[in-house]
Amino acid sequence: MPEDRREQAEKELEESLHLRQRRAVNNAYSALEGRKIASAFAAFTFEEAADAQIELIEGQDTQAHPNYLNRVAALRGEIERAVDELKSLPPETFRDVRVDEQANSPESGDDDTWGEYAG
Repeated sequence: MPEDRREQAEKELEESLHLRQRRAVNNAYSALEGRKIASAFAAFTFEEAADAQIELIEGQDTQAHPNYLNRVAALRGEIERAVDELKSLPPETFRDVRVDEQANSPESGDDDTWGEYAG
């Protein structure tokens, strides 16, 4: 029995040593990474952030990746073309409003659409 206790004590001592070693390595690594991140963050200035945003908005672009100004211009053009197309259609093209076929709920709130499911 004493040998079992001795082996158990040695095993616990060895585990404790390994745990302390892992903590020491972890703390050293964390300190190095923390300093690296802090210095990288400190090096990033407000002017660099503003320049990056300006580049996104009006900087160089490609057909696949237009800048924001060109994206807005393209959307505006699409909307204007769609509106012009709708304006050019004769009024008869559009369906007349039929009150008995409305998809929206009545404003009065007296509709019993939900029936038995209403809480």
